[in-house]
Amino acid sequence: MSRALKVGGIAVALLGIVGGLAGWAVGFRTVKAGADPLPVDAGDDLYAGWHALLGRHVSAAGVDYDGLKADEQALRQFAATLAVVGPRSRPDLFPTEHDRLAYYINAYNALTLLGVIEHHPIDTIHDVRGRIEPAPGFGFFWALRFRLDGRGTNLYDLENKVIRPDFDDARIHAAINCASGSCPTLQSVAFRPATLDAQLDAAVQGFVGSDVHVRYDGDVVHLSSIFTWFQGDFEAHARALGLEPDVLAWVEHYTLDPARRESAALARTDGAERRFMDYDWSLNRRP
Repeated sequence: MSRALKVGGIAVALLGIVGGLAGWAVGFRTVKAGADPLPVDAGDDLYAGWHALLGRHVSAAGVDYDGLKADEQALRQFAATLAVVGPRSRPDLFPTEHDRLAYYINAYNALTLLGVIEHHPIDTIHDVRGRIEPAPGFGFFWALRFRLDGRGTNLYDLENKVIRPDFDDARIHAAINCASGSCPTLQSVAFRPATLDAQLDAAVQGFVGSDVHVRYDGDVVHLSSIFTWFQGDFEAHARALGLEPDVLAWVEHYTLDPARRESAALARTDGAERRFMDYDWSLNRRP
């Protein structure tokens, strides 16, 4: 081995040690699936168990976390399968954009539930904290590490370095769920490639049709904070749909109820004041 290679190896080792110490200092920790993955071949239904699990424990009213905890082996087996199967490691199983997006939405939602179940019982995801907490939610979204498709990731990176930039579709913000009261409703079925467009449309229609996320009050429209956090995504998607690049144009486009749709149009054209609602981070627990 040459001196240069030796020096390079030492530098890499030191960087690894420093990185490990930094991870320890902020409280990074890996959430292990704790189960064996299912074998997945072409034609297999990757989401069958996940779909059934959602049907048992999720409804429009929220998540039965006690029931999910008692049934956690099914969740862990799905997470273990996601850890070794995905678009990077098995591109043959994910040939289309819909295949890949359905995979990542289901993965995000499953890993979110796994993060909650790993720390059950909690009242909010903010109860999951790193050794330091430089930003609210750091311990849950950044410090929890998962295996996905053969690599390590966290929920923040999965959303902001994979799903948002790779798919450029603001409907995802109504599909991924952060286990909190102000999040879009967690769907009680798995997202499927063949029906993905219809499922995303339905998720968005429920999102913008709910006073929890969009509320009209005279000349003021109250919007979920999601619309300010990801404003650029909504504007870009509105533009791609041939609409005015505006959050309210996007809301109006997906609103089904005629009265609410008219309210959205008036709020947009009349320049209604926009106020962003405080976010409810309490766990989306079924009452």
